[in-house]
Amino acid sequence: NKKHIFGRGKHCRMKILCIDMGNTRTHCAVVENENVDQFRELPTKNFGAKFSEYFANLSAVDGIAWCSVVPKEAGILQSALETCGKKALRLCYKNCPIKIDLKNPAEVGDDRLADAIGAARFFKPPYICVDMGTAITIDLVDKSGSYAGGAIAPGLHAFTLYLHEKTALLPKIDPQNADYSVSVGKSTVEAMSVGCVKGLCRLIDGIINDIQAEFFDGQNAEQKTVFTGGSLSLLPKKWLALRRRECHLALLGLHDFYITKIQG
Repeated sequence: NKKHIFGRGKHCRMKILCIDMGNTRTHCAVVENENVDQFRELPTKNFGAKFSEYFANLSAVDGIAWCSVVPKEAGILQSALETCGKKALRLCYKNCPIKIDLKNPAEVGDDRLADAIGAARFFKPPYICVDMGTAITIDLVDKSGSYAGGAIAPGLHAFTLYLHEKTALLPKIDPQNADYSVSVGKSTVEAMSVGCVKGLCRLIDGIINDIQAEFFDGQNAEQKTVFTGGSLSLLPKKWLALRRRECHLALLGLHDFYITKIQG
């Protein structure tokens, strides 16, 4: 009944530079097993062109693992990595150590696969990953250990900022301090908190409950769900309080992917 953890064995002490290139921000860190060091958050725009500037000295790392959901920037980064002097592996649907059970595996985002691999550190299948970025992704690894798909929804900023930016009177709200106990807003701010912030939380909970009913055979899916992503800290504190969080989930997954591949 042990969890299946990728990337462990004789090479597990390698230091891997892990790069998760998102739509707007790119997260980077040197990962050595459980240790995540030198974390950096950089703009995705021009990241590939500036890679050698950002990482002028790679002597302390043993390899590079990366993923991207931005094709143009990924191509530029790929070219930069070819001359960096380190073995670099890109995670994608073709080389993912988790079987992908989708109609068209090529459609799945690399970052969603990285999350799924990283979550294997915490759970045995089935389990769920929720990534709170520009978009919210809710992904399932089913009881067979296959990446089985999930859901994609607008991110927190789309919920909260859109109304403020597109209307004359609706204010900008602070999602983190929204009162999650309120059901009916008695002011404009409270009403927006109920509709945008609590509504978003309910959306996530509803999808997790649906997945639980179909795939978890009586197990509690909330206890086998890990949350990650750049917007995670902005969610209501009360709602987040009892949930497992791992801000570096994709980077951990990239590390474990790299080690698994070189172990063959």
